[in-house]
Amino acid sequence: MRFLLIYPPSEPYFIQKTRMFYGLSPPLGLLYIAKILQDDGDVVTILDYSAEPFEEHTLMKAASSADVVGMTLLTPAVHEAKKIIDLIKTNHPEKPIIIGGPHCTLLPKQALVETGASICIQGDGEDAILAIKKALTNEKALSDIPGIFFTTTKGINHGPAAQPIKDLNAITFPARLLVKHYVYGREYNPSLKAGEFTSIVTSRGCPYRCRFCSRNSISMQQFRMRSTENILEELKEIKQYGYRHIAFADDCFPVNRKQAFDLFNAIINEHLDLRFSIMATRVDLAERNLYKKMRQAGVTHIQFGLESGNQDVLDFYHKHTTVESIKKAVRLSDEAGFFTMGSFILGAPFETMHHFKKTVSFAQRLPLDSVSFLPLRYMVGSDLWNQAVTAGTIAQNDYFVLADKNKGLGQLSQQDLLRFCINAQRFFYARPAFFLHLLKKSLQNNDMSFMASYLSFISSFFSHKK
Repeated sequence: MRFLLIYPPSEPYFIQKTRMFYGLSPPLGLLYIAKILQDDGDVVTILDYSAEPFEEHTLMKAASSADVVGMTLLTPAVHEAKKIIDLIKTNHPEKPIIIGGPHCTLLPKQALVETGASICIQGDGEDAILAIKKALTNEKALSDIPGIFFTTTKGINHGPAAQPIKDLNAITFPARLLVKHYVYGREYNPSLKAGEFTSIVTSRGCPYRCRFCSRNSISMQQFRMRSTENILEELKEIKQYGYRHIAFADDCFPVNRKQAFDLFNAIINEHLDLRFSIMATRVDLAERNLYKKMRQAGVTHIQFGLESGNQDVLDFYHKHTTVESIKKAVRLSDEAGFFTMGSFILGAPFETMHHFKKTVSFAQRLPLDSVSFLPLRYMVGSDLWNQAVTAGTIAQNDYFVLADKNKGLGQLSQQDLLRFCINAQRFFYARPAFFLHLLKKSLQNNDMSFMASYLSFISSFFSHKK
């Protein structure tokens, strides 16, 4: 069979070439599915609209050549996904359309209603996709497949409960070559070319439960890890494909510090000569000897979820970290020579302007090389969202709500909160001390990609806000 797999744009911001974050990382979920289909004899094409501008004629040409269409569905992308599905159904009304991904795991029945797709996969899709193939050729009943929701003439039906895959080592490696023509990784180095940057996951899920985050629900409260040997085998394959920069895209990495130490030690012993970025980690996982080993193995970038410079806010979010642990981790990262990124969230229900200014001042005193100040978002699946829905503050079909005084969710209006976040970002980067710090680190590491990333971000950020 011929499959077209689509990663839709989550919002217009991500599909404009002038934006810094255009083409962040390959769609690993689709690539895992693609490899399973390829191994079963199918022909697979991927359109990644996080890495290329959407063009209707390109979509229609690809859809007309496919027997089945599959799509990843993220909650912020529901409306964009529906537009794409409507276009395909208008021209090919009988073509099966399968959706999967985070939104489908959280709200499988609603996902079908909202998008008009044919079949929805809840949870891991690797085991389900070949069973769905058999169902499409009348060799199997959809109602017998775990984790499947599907439309019928009588409404929406479903199979048995989804069963997360326990042994991640048994899953074949992603079909990365299908997206090797895309440029990814601009956030880490704007000079990267097509086929030079990819990502890898060493685990699925997150063992932590921050109140603002929905990842625990998306993973169905299951945290699973791969073995060091299995991860190393995939890294060797990536090296053979010609990639030179790899991002660890786990929800949190490394959860197991001993395994991480063993992995990076193996990378050194194998002389892989690759560059690595850590896309998400916690400050309480920082450790000097581990960071030294990571740096020796080729880690260049690391991103922390810092959230706040106020201990009462950290406690409210159930971060189980302290302001002091943030200081220690960021300084360890800086001393190791990593390009150190930190994200902060502003807008907890009790946060005042005093809290906000304290967080910004705290961030400016840290040796951070990149920073983001984001408004608190009540996301479907998170504890905060669930509590707000129970209290009647948020409607069940409001999946993505910004903290807003007018909705009883914060101390500032949505407009004032967004304005503060934008200005905080501008003021952070406009400081001469920041520029000098970054220049010094770039020269010490003989790596001007740090500075190039900064200049590219500044250019795109300020032009976007004009």
